[in-house]
Amino acid sequence: MEPGFLAHFKEFLPRLAAYLAVPFYFGLQMTMIAKEERRIKQGHSAGSYALDAVGLVFSVGVPAFVIVSSLGIFTLGAKYPEPMSALFRYGLMFLFFGMWWQFFGIMALKAYRDRDREIKKRNYFIFYAAGSVFISLTAFFGGEWFLKWMSLAFLALAAPLILLPGRRMCVAFWIAAAVAFIVQTAGFVYVSSII
Repeated sequence: MEPGFLAHFKEFLPRLAAYLAVPFYFGLQMTMIAKEERRIKQGHSAGSYALDAVGLVFSVGVPAFVIVSSLGIFTLGAKYPEPMSALFRYGLMFLFFGMWWQFFGIMALKAYRDRDREIKKRNYFIFYAAGSVFISLTAFFGGEWFLKWMSLAFLALAAPLILLPGRRMCVAFWIAAAVAFIVQTAGFVYVSSII
């Protein structure tokens, strides 16, 4: 008989594309900045290649890992239900919580790209609002509504950072990303200890 988690995983699989949108876009922003840096400086900057590498990890590596681990769950799920269930659970927790700090990283990268230009705050607010709603709805898809509101509240706390000038906004959003990553890790450790 097929383990219950494997049936749940098959039902959940189509939603993974939505969860992968944020890390993919995060990596894409990094590669765009790396390309722009090489064009402006007209040289081989080690930093730009590092950005390219990290961007590749997020835009290609994370989706590839999800696809490979999904195939592993399908192949070995019935034979090794406990480790495959743990992989599925931890992977989802990373994607859920990871969307917050990655979104702050995206905002920091966008502010960095516009650091020497006149920033249209309205466009930033529209992007931030749309991203917050997307993350809140997808990260807790099928969950309780209070979790979606909690996610929106968490993201709304950082919304005033958009009012800062370009360079300060960039630094502020990187700090917000670091704080969100710490909160994510603490939440991950806590939830792992009680499951």
